[in-house]
Amino acid sequence: MLTKNDLLVLGVLLDRPMHGYEISQYVKAEGVSHWFNISTAAIYYSLNKLHRQELISETRSRGGGTDKSVYHLTENGRREFFAGMEAALTSEEPEYFEYDLGIFLLNKLPQERALTLLQKRIEFLRRHRDILSQALDQERSSGSHPLRMAILEHSAACVRLETEWLAKIIQQMQGEEATKGDYEGLMIISGDLHDFHLPDLIKLVVSGKHSGTLTVTDGTSTRTLTFNEGWPVCASSHTLEGEIRDPDRVLNDIYDLFRWQEGAFTFNQRAGAQEGCLVLRLSAENLILTGARWVDNWATIQRVVPSPDTVFEKQEGGVCPDDLDMTDEEYRVLDALDGIRDVTAVARATNLTEFETSKILYGFHAVGMVQPGDLDKIRLRRVFREFAELTCRATLPYRSGPTDVICEIEVNQRCAELPIRFIAGRIEDQTDPSLQTEELAEIYQNFLVTQRGVLEERFGQDVADRIVRQVRSQISPGLRDALKRYRLVNA
Repeated sequence: MLTKNDLLVLGVLLDRPMHGYEISQYVKAEGVSHWFNISTAAIYYSLNKLHRQELISETRSRGGGTDKSVYHLTENGRREFFAGMEAALTSEEPEYFEYDLGIFLLNKLPQERALTLLQKRIEFLRRHRDILSQALDQERSSGSHPLRMAILEHSAACVRLETEWLAKIIQQMQGEEATKGDYEGLMIISGDLHDFHLPDLIKLVVSGKHSGTLTVTDGTSTRTLTFNEGWPVCASSHTLEGEIRDPDRVLNDIYDLFRWQEGAFTFNQRAGAQEGCLVLRLSAENLILTGARWVDNWATIQRVVPSPDTVFEKQEGGVCPDDLDMTDEEYRVLDALDGIRDVTAVARATNLTEFETSKILYGFHAVGMVQPGDLDKIRLRRVFREFAELTCRATLPYRSGPTDVICEIEVNQRCAELPIRFIAGRIEDQTDPSLQTEELAEIYQNFLVTQRGVLEERFGQDVADRIVRQVRSQISPGLRDALKRYRLVNA
């Protein structure tokens, strides 16, 4: 099937045979770039493709001391060109504008930032309109190419319409008077809590440094949170009886929103703080984490923690804010996350229930401190730990006694530059959570190579080989593939 690039190349060759550079120069001279985007590389790609399909033929000609490929249209190419023209001119394919994707997602940006970007687009369109106007004036004065003039007029009309359309959007965003119904509520995000997770909505506001007011209502209660550049600054709570004035009650009502599973919300970037609202003096992270503690149902928690075998790791590049008000239980859970333990294992390590652990992890995820672990990386961590620890235990029959830990000490000394060490026969893994899987595998390979070297030195190669064979057979079946894939088995 011919692409638009192919059709252009065939159409140019319909006039006369040309080599690739000539076609590129012809396209440039005809001002095609004003209305159609095709690069020199794309021209050569089409030439090669059309030649393979026998729609053009190639001859060699010598000019200027170099051989050049000259391309000729074949009869098959001529037929395909006319068939392609019929398809192009009778096309019922809708015209799609990639720029519209930016407009579709516009309300996810802070309004001032969005305005700046739209203004830049307007400026470009005006420059482009001037270029088209100059080209049109030249065509009108020469009158030699009516088809080119028709195309330029079409392009100029499209640019003019887009400029007017964007100007109307900017006018509405700036709050200027506009015809009712014209793009009202452009920068408003609205929906239902059943479909949109409240912490995600707040994180959108915070990460984008938005200003505006979030309003949530269930029909009987209405609660608002006002933000200034992503920082929560004001809150209010209303019931059917009127506004709540007690500061503690207002704050608790805001935290209570995290338990709501139903309710309509609106985030309006043009709405400011309500008169008499409660001034907030806490960070967005503390707001989210405290609100997450109010969650008391599995349905909400399972949005983030779907099952007890879910594994979480500390967020790549994430840091725990210095002013984050965490409980002792939360610190214990955070310390227990190693990218290997699942929820059940973390609960066991921290003496908490699975529900309590899941609830804390839900809060950490809401703040952006943890993320579900990468499955490949989890398997790599698990198989490394299992292999290293089983190897360590397998040396027990060959040691001088139960208190002989020289092997582990020697491995730790030789791997001092690695973030891994043995403690009482167990692996303590302090590798950076942000490492790519292959980078992590290389660190593990180095550790296991060193461990194997220590075994050979202390017990001899035959014993070391025997231990490795024994350990391979003991590796969990579900992890053996990772052992081979990351070449740990060769260590």
